[in-house]
Amino acid sequence: MAQEIRIPADVLHHVCQKLLEKVGVPADQADLIARVIVRADLRGIGSHGVLRLPAYIHKVQQGLMSAHTQVALVREKGATALLDGGGGFGQVAGVRGMEEAIRRAEEYGVGSVGVRNANHFGIAAYYAMMALEKGMIGIVVSNAAPSMAPWGGIEPLLGSNPLCVAIPTGEEVNLVLDMASTVVARGKIRLAARQAQKIPFGWALDAQGRPTDDPQAALKGTLLPIGGPKGYGLALVNDALAGVLTGSPFGPAIPSLHDLSRRSAVGFFFQALDVTAFAEKDEFESRMQQMLSTIRNSARAEGVERIYIPGEIEWEKERERATHGIPVSEAVLDQLRTLATELDVSIEL
Repeated sequence: MAQEIRIPADVLHHVCQKLLEKVGVPADQADLIARVIVRADLRGIGSHGVLRLPAYIHKVQQGLMSAHTQVALVREKGATALLDGGGGFGQVAGVRGMEEAIRRAEEYGVGSVGVRNANHFGIAAYYAMMALEKGMIGIVVSNAAPSMAPWGGIEPLLGSNPLCVAIPTGEEVNLVLDMASTVVARGKIRLAARQAQKIPFGWALDAQGRPTDDPQAALKGTLLPIGGPKGYGLALVNDALAGVLTGSPFGPAIPSLHDLSRRSAVGFFFQALDVTAFAEKDEFESRMQQMLSTIRNSARAEGVERIYIPGEIEWEKERERATHGIPVSEAVLDQLRTLATELDVSIEL
């Protein structure tokens, strides 16, 4: 296991913001992007945290991603809108997209917003959970560069295309389902490769369609979908919503974030549902708590001490790491130090 060092969240945030500003990202946007990045690491999703920062910055340096993200309204109709992310940071476009969905949900009971011409936005949960602050349900879908073959194939044509649904419960812990349509996100394969670790069999196939525990072979092959053909179907539907519907690239037309030869572009689909358009707030929360209590107190299999609801483990990690610091591998820290040296920025890690 690669050595890990605990870094306070505010230190990681400061480092990210400093490096982003150095390549021309406006201070307010750098602060927002850093907040999204660090939130991923706080919640234990290291594949979408500071690990991604060098790729973002290298895209900006190569002129393949705009340092200053300017989001524009393309079209609107009642409870719906389409935004253009301006080829900038997905985090900025993502926050704007969910804000727009929430605003329309306040007026119509539901808000649906598509975003095109954007880039990788980190964890989908960040945006879905924005709706929780308004007592709303948040739904987020994104597409991604191809990493999964259609069921029965070996050629990667679909991304890990994530789905996140955040539902308020009236408790400290809300229900937050944040999942890729592959068994794991491709970022976890990259993280394993950089830490020189094996991956479990069942995560990926190599380029010849054979099961592999080698992350380098997996990156040249294809990730496996969750639930076999069901995960493939979910990825395809998510690509239709985030890619086809928004006018974004889809399927094999999406370049990788790590491809420094051309611009990347992905699409997002956001939805906010005002709970009070369907039920009284207290009644809804009471029924949610009743449902979750039934789940938590149900009979457990041998050796299982506790049944969690989606998002509960991440919530616990976030609380613990906010107090004791975020564990970051030496490999990732070395990447940040190298990036700082390249940019002639002084950082303390």
